[in-house]
Parts: sequence; C-alpha cells; structure tokens
Amino acid sequence: MTPTRLRAIFFLAYIIIAGGLWTASEWWERALAKRSGAPLISPGGCYRLEAFKPFWVLPNIFHPQPDLNGVGSPKWFPGWGSPGFYKLYDQRNGKLISETKIYDREAGAWGMDWGEGSGFVYSGLIPIGPNLTDCMGDRPTRVNPQ
Repeated sequence: MTPTRLRAIFFLAYIIIAGGLWTASEWWERALAKRSGAPLISPGGCYRLEAFKPFWVLPNIFHPQPDLNGVGSPKWFPGWGSPGFYKLYDQRNGKLISETKIYDREAGAWGMDWGEGSGFVYSGLIPIGPNLTDCMGDRPTRVNPQ
C-alpha cells in the first residue's frame, strides 16, 4: 500500500467512526442523563417538571448550544454554564407531554410560568411545552358527571 492510499483509508475510517460516535451520543446524552433535583409540581397540580443533566462524554465546548427562541442557528463551541433539559409530565396520569432540547439553564431559566395567559409552560426563556386543553394556565377544568 502506498502512503497516499493508507492516508485516505485512515481518513475515511476516522470520518466513519466519528460520525457513528456523534450519532450514538445524540441518543445516550438523553437516555443516560441524570435527574438534577426533585421534580417540580405545578401549584394547580396539573403538571410535573423534571430537570436532567445530559450524559456527555466530550467536554461541554464540543456540544452546540441551540438558540433559546428557536430562530437562530446553534452556537458552536459555547461556554456552557449549566447544560440541561426538561421533561414535562401530566401529573394526574404520568404521561409525558414534552421534552425540550438541551439548553444552558444558567442563561435562560430563571422562574416558572405554568401557562397563565400564554398557554405554554416556560422556565424563564426556555419553552418547555403546551398546556393541556383540560388544564389551561394550570387550572384544571371540572367535568360534570352525566
């Protein structure tokens, strides 16, 4: 084998392995994530919010940081303060309502809005998920028995 051909094979193998690890890391960063803190129950009892710290093998700087508004492109090589994501559940039956992207909670999460007026649950600037139709603004609606 010539040195040029050997370099080409090495480069191709590197690209395939790196691409495979990148794809696998998209799965394991959420599947192996650790819960950070106790679940937060909404005052009206409709929602349960759980925060997670992603399982990252590579240093934080190698993970792109999404735009909080979802409009801009991700920021590459960011300085993460506290990476994490949220899962929003229906507290009454335990069903998953939504799961967020991984955000820097230090930059955007500073208080809870359970959907009063907006119909959407937010943690600071981080959009978490929609209100359920029978529990808008964290106020459960009464169902009259028939």
